[in-house]
Amino acid sequence: MNSVASYPLLRVLIDSDPALNPPLQWWAGQAGTVPVHGTATLGMLPAADRLEWLIHPARVGLHALSLPRQTPAKLRALLPHALEDELLIPVETLHLAMKHAADGKLAARSVDRAWLQSWLDYFGTVQRPPQAAWALADLLPHGPDWLAVELNQGALLRSAAGEASWLDDAALIPAIAADAPLSHLELNALALQAGADVNLLQGEFAPRTSPRINWWSWRRAGALAGVSLALWLASDAVHWWQLRQSVNELRRSMRQSYAAAFPGEPVVDPALQLASKLRQTGAKASTLVARLQQLDGAGVAAGAISQISYQNDRLTLELTPAAADAVTARLNAAGEKFTREPVSGDRVRLQW
Repeated sequence: MNSVASYPLLRVLIDSDPALNPPLQWWAGQAGTVPVHGTATLGMLPAADRLEWLIHPARVGLHALSLPRQTPAKLRALLPHALEDELLIPVETLHLAMKHAADGKLAARSVDRAWLQSWLDYFGTVQRPPQAAWALADLLPHGPDWLAVELNQGALLRSAAGEASWLDDAALIPAIAADAPLSHLELNALALQAGADVNLLQGEFAPRTSPRINWWSWRRAGALAGVSLALWLASDAVHWWQLRQSVNELRRSMRQSYAAAFPGEPVVDPALQLASKLRQTGAKASTLVARLQQLDGAGVAAGAISQISYQNDRLTLELTPAAADAVTARLNAAGEKFTREPVSGDRVRLQW
């Protein structure tokens, strides 16, 4: 490289035959700005973070088609048939690129396949493949006037309707534009402009982004990784076996403990059976709490109760007749069913 500067973007105009090792026009700088520019052979192009091609207007066919939206694979299969009647050369000799435009039409670009491949091979000799390739005509800005960009002896002309065409002789511009308003644009001001829609490097010509890896240089690391993986799997298998033994031992212990706690009851699934017992115990506790709250709400003094017990989900009290009357009134108000019977002259038994 002859330049110590490295630019964000470098665009190179592609034309003629790479076998001639032609000098290349280039533009470098920030996209959307007026660039640094020059001419150099392939090996002397400036360094840049990104390399793109501008395809000469004489080398690219511009097409606008009305095709239904399909997957890219289906559109690529339909495209040659849709363009066959528009082309003067066999469609199989062309590389086709496409993209749906904002107006719903399919914007297609055609370029000679062998010619494009020869340029890719040419840049491949210095390991500088392009990341994109744009038709120069696609960079033309939109506007109400006719626009002309002179290039060598010819010109790129865009009509007020937005149709672009290539003229081999720039002297034809006044005759074609006639009396319509006409603007001129310098090629240097156009080269780094954004606005191109159809990247010609599609399909088989898409840039290869996957890095090449020398697997042989990684053989030692791969072997160590394989040994580490094998050791980890072996350790994991041992740990799993130990956990399984612990689980089996825990299950045996649970069955034995349940059988000892509830003798005579068949053991099916001790975990589920124990959960059921706990739920039943919780329900009984709730019932006892509710009945004690009723007793507390009756305002019975502690000395009035001589005996209290709770068995088989029934609360039994022995208390004075006055206290029994207060509790009875409370139970009647709550709609509770109860029994009342005398025990002695000064004691009454309540049960509910």
